[in-house]
Amino acid sequence: MTAQRTCDVLIIGAGATGSLAALVLSQAGLDVVCLEQGSWVEEKDHPHLRSDWTWQRKTNWNPDVTKRRHPDDYPVKSNSSQILMWNGVGGSTNVYGAVWPRYRPSDFRKGTEHGLQPDWPLAYEDLAPFYEQADRLVGVSGLNGDRAMPGREPSPTGPLPPSKVSKRLADAFDRLGWHWWPVEAGVISSDYDGRPACNGCGTCNGCPRGSMSKYSMSIWPKALEAGTELRINARVLKIEKGSDGRATGALYIDRNTGHSHFQKARIVVVAANGVGTPRLLLASDNLANQSDQVGRNLLHHTLVAGEMFVDQPVDGHTGYVASLISREFAETDTSRGFVNGFNFNCVTSSPSAGETAAGWFTNSKAPWGADHHAWFERHFGHGIGIFAIGDDLPNPNNRVTLDPFLTDSDGVPAPVTHYEPGENDKRMMTYMLDRIEDVAKAAGAFEYHLHDYRDAEGVYRTPAWHMIGTARMGADPETSVVNKWHQSWDVPNLFIMDGSVLATGGVVNPTPTISALALRAAGYIRDNFAQLSTTTRAAELNRGDL
Repeated sequence: MTAQRTCDVLIIGAGATGSLAALVLSQAGLDVVCLEQGSWVEEKDHPHLRSDWTWQRKTNWNPDVTKRRHPDDYPVKSNSSQILMWNGVGGSTNVYGAVWPRYRPSDFRKGTEHGLQPDWPLAYEDLAPFYEQADRLVGVSGLNGDRAMPGREPSPTGPLPPSKVSKRLADAFDRLGWHWWPVEAGVISSDYDGRPACNGCGTCNGCPRGSMSKYSMSIWPKALEAGTELRINARVLKIEKGSDGRATGALYIDRNTGHSHFQKARIVVVAANGVGTPRLLLASDNLANQSDQVGRNLLHHTLVAGEMFVDQPVDGHTGYVASLISREFAETDTSRGFVNGFNFNCVTSSPSAGETAAGWFTNSKAPWGADHHAWFERHFGHGIGIFAIGDDLPNPNNRVTLDPFLTDSDGVPAPVTHYEPGENDKRMMTYMLDRIEDVAKAAGAFEYHLHDYRDAEGVYRTPAWHMIGTARMGADPETSVVNKWHQSWDVPNLFIMDGSVLATGGVVNPTPTISALALRAAGYIRDNFAQLSTTTRAAELNRGDL
């Protein structure tokens, strides 16, 4: 094993948050090293121009790591949910959909609202400037003026062009008297920062052009130019801690050579996602876990879906992945029979003929035999999909643990995820399905299908890919893992910057909020590096004594 220089900041994980932290800290002149167990995903690697695109999306490019089996992956055991992650530079932005709405102010104060979730140790107003900064760095499209949200600066690029799907759905929401708005997207509608505008080629989930913001193309070039040292194919085995209680660095394997190295650091930042981060902390002798909260309170979002078909061709296989968002039911109304709310993500239909015939959003499939061509002619290009995404309540038994036997190829225990929606979540899901049915009828669908993601035995197999809440922030070290600056209560020079720190799930895709939080936390490290890099001063700063 070789030991290397002591860097100022060691970042573990080169995904969205790792890249943003690297950018901020390197631009401040700090010596930053980032370890990423995967490699670069090049434009030619994407399956978008291949004739077997659908097959690739089901296999080698499946966003669910439990189905993909890529050499850069590690095994994950899950009882009920898909695990959307991508081990590589840019992380899950290589395969995500880049739907880009923000949390609402009420999402930060659920403890005050109903007490079944914790209050965040910060407010929407604290995060708002960093939402704006993230939007500018990423390049976000959207339409300003949505009165369902706080005022904000105009998006860097305007809204994506309205599609036939969005027009059909907008009419349906108008008939129901419900809120709708063009969806904010991490997709540029005009050329921006050296990247080309979206060409509307279809439901992407990842973009080889960089029109949908892959952080490997939008953020990492800037971080590398600022001086970050990025080491790919570097699998971290363990974060070490010294006798003074501080993290000393990380032991890792160079997967190209098989040699082990120890990277020493004054500050360690973990940015390995809501499954990978608790896995690494637990595998590092239960690091930063005096509260017993590491891995607990796994949130996926409450999710149901609907698929509808209309007589008018809507060309749902083209355009951007999402079209409209509706926040009509985003706030708590206990007359519905549950606390918390949900929103509608209104998306396009299947991007390919094969997925239309085999079933895309739900289990509706084309019949075999004489009626196949007639069914396909009526359905392909006529489909519309809707997700309803709700704020699930935390449960300490929904968690990430370590498997006692299964390991990755370097001997690190595999994570095991357990998730089951609670009674409040199930009541919300029933209500959500009824509202999707309302939309289908208002849209004049000749056929629609609802999906609550229960299997034949009634077990929920949620595809709610978001992995959050497993090392949550808070104001009390007894019930949280990090403070409001993402600093570990137990290890004062250890910071966590990914979806695991989210105290609540909100009703929207988490990447915008995770990105804004990473920028805020990285700025805090930058501005307080001198104090944080010393033993006593870091502990005092953690307690708020400085």
